Amino acid sequence: MAETRRMHFVPRTYLKYFADARGDQFFIHALNKKTGNVFTPNIINVCNETDLYRLDGATADDRQRIEVMYRELFEDGYDAIYMMLTDEAKLTVTMAERYDIISFVVSLYFRNNAWNNFFYKTMDDIYARAYNATKANNKDSFFFEEQEISIAGKTLEQLQKEDRERDRKMIAAGAMEYIFKLTRLRMSNDVVTVVKTEDEILTSDNPVIVQAENIKDRVIPLNPMNTLTLPINANHVLQLRPWGHQIDRTMLGRISEKSVMSTFYAEANNQTQFGQNGMFLLGSEVGIKNFKHDPTGELLKNNMRMKFSGK
Repeated sequence: MAETRRMHFVPRTYLKYFADARGDQFFIHALNKKTGNVFTPNIINVCNETDLYRLDGATADDRQRIEVMYRELFEDGYDAIYMMLTDEAKLTVTMAERYDIISFVVSLYFRNNAWNNFFYKTMDDIYARAYNATKANNKDSFFFEEQEISIAGKTLEQLQKEDRERDRKMIAAGAMEYIFKLTRLRMSNDVVTVVKTEDEILTSDNPVIVQAENIKDRVIPLNPMNTLTLPINANHVLQLRPWGHQIDRTMLGRISEKSVMSTFYAEANNQTQFGQNGMFLLGSEVGIKNFKHDPTGELLKNNMRMKFSGK
């Protein structure tokens, strides 16, 4: 098999529904969070990282095992999921359809490189403190979790790079385990709901929004009582809500937000997407160009006042 090196942590089959088709290619508008620049990349060139899920192995099949699993288990079936969720006449789902929907959302949550970046930063800080302390004490090594780490002849950057390579494979394998585990847990209670808005929805390079049952609580990733939210196009958002003990789990809930509530819902999504993304806010040309970061909420209040007044 051809060996994939550029691996997408937000799959193209998802991104294309926010993009413009040009022949058989798709181009999406992207706002760079750090620079504020807007550009229009091919979706092939965003939300990817070299060798993100690549494992050790003697053959390409061995090294590509996780990449192939993501494609075959989650990506290949997404077009059917998308058509189902955006078909307003569809009001129920089978258990198999529920599983496909839930597992896709959970897979996007755990495969995202936001996990890698958080873990890398934590470990970089740990190694920096240990390295500097070891140097200050004129030692050649330090112990971390019962393992002796040699720093002889190495810079801190070399040490951190070696650790990242070890961690990358561990995280890739662990993410797949978490996907299967959380999907099984969420199958017990999740009700699938699609929210439709009049105002434009944006997505990002970290698109799954997670909210604890009590919004003041810290999110625990494997807690099946979290609500998971995923934009699916410019006017539809998918939510997995843990209400199965109260509502028929085979129901496909549909909510249409209008006027002020549409503005509030879309802005809350878009501001959250901007806040949690690693680098890019993504969407249509109009949606991206009209977006303004609103950390205080004043712009949202003004927009809602205008809608209330009919302006």
